[in-house]
Amino acid sequence: MKKFTISFLLLLSFSAFAQNIDYVTTKVDYTRLPLKPVSKDVKNYQVLILADYLAKNEQQKADYQNASAKAEADYQQALKQYWIKRNQDSLSYENSLNVWFRLTPQQQAVTPRPQMPASTVPTKSTANEPVLEKTFNTDLLSSNIKLEGFSKLPEKALIIQLNLSGFEKDEAKSTTQKKQIKRADGKTIDSTVFVYQFNYRHIIKLKIIQPDGKFLVDEAYGPSLGFTTYSSKFFANQTDLDNYWKTAQATEITNTQEKIVMDNLKSINEMLNNNYGFVPQSKAVVIGYVNEKKLYDDFKDALSNAKNGYAIIGKNETSAQGKDYLQKAVSTWEAAMKESNPSNKKARVDEDVTECLLMNLSEAYVWLEDFTKAQEYLTKLEAFKLSYKEKGIKNSTKAFLADQSLRVAANK
Repeated sequence: MKKFTISFLLLLSFSAFAQNIDYVTTKVDYTRLPLKPVSKDVKNYQVLILADYLAKNEQQKADYQNASAKAEADYQQALKQYWIKRNQDSLSYENSLNVWFRLTPQQQAVTPRPQMPASTVPTKSTANEPVLEKTFNTDLLSSNIKLEGFSKLPEKALIIQLNLSGFEKDEAKSTTQKKQIKRADGKTIDSTVFVYQFNYRHIIKLKIIQPDGKFLVDEAYGPSLGFTTYSSKFFANQTDLDNYWKTAQATEITNTQEKIVMDNLKSINEMLNNNYGFVPQSKAVVIGYVNEKKLYDDFKDALSNAKNGYAIIGKNETSAQGKDYLQKAVSTWEAAMKESNPSNKKARVDEDVTECLLMNLSEAYVWLEDFTKAQEYLTKLEAFKLSYKEKGIKNSTKAFLADQSLRVAANK
């Protein structure tokens, strides 16, 4: 009976110090700063998209017309020469035949009868009609570029100029691929299928010009230089593939021309806003606390202050107040850190609570723009064996610190 009483009391004693760590996720709305801010005097932007490929289309048309005209002229000249030669051959043939008819039967028997010389009627060569590149409404395309934090107005505007160089592709060729095919009986098998493939790209030249005429960028947009591989629908045999490709080729190539331009514009828009824009963002911030009725009222106060701070810290007009709230939470957490005793499971701030505090502090200091302190607490956190969820929280803060520290430094 004594052993049971002692064990029960020990369990009660341990339970008194056991901590139940909970997490609250709050959303912080804020404006992400640019990595390469332009002058603060620049408030507007304009987008100019130039279709350089139209000149190529016109040149292709002109080349086709010239080739067709040359083919017609060459044909008429060849036809004229043909009839001149034909008339000459006909006269020569008639003269030779008249001579042959004057021969005696004995002479004709040993002399071959003359034949009209064979001749081939000339044919007109056909110039291949060019497949002209898909044309775009450049005014409509420009709506895909939106520089966040700026107005789309002409006065003292940042000029974003995009020159569409034109669609490039190599010859479509049939090839085979290995695919897993689901049969009618539900089984999946490895199978060889037939497809058409070609590589393609559309180079876009990018210019970004400040109102004072200074070029920030004047070069081909890097990602547009690389080739992308198109693959058609697949078929079980070459015959079915060829039949499909005869009718689908023109449409597929047209769709590919549109896709690569739209993909490039999306990529350019993301790059522009990453470097120059003030982009509205939302970040999920996880706040850890100890969900116990006793001994942890300070943690609950800190949770309340942190939630209040994160709710308003991302807005310019309430940022200072948000930082005040968050600083109060930080002061509470740092005071609790002085009690940290990770090796003692009975300590109020044991290993789990210490990890919770380190995560809270590292995230908070990023928002307070004290990146040295944030890194200090993240470094301390590396010494702990974290759960999968805790690693996710730590890695989120780590990535945010790396990005935010660069952006804040660039905008000072």
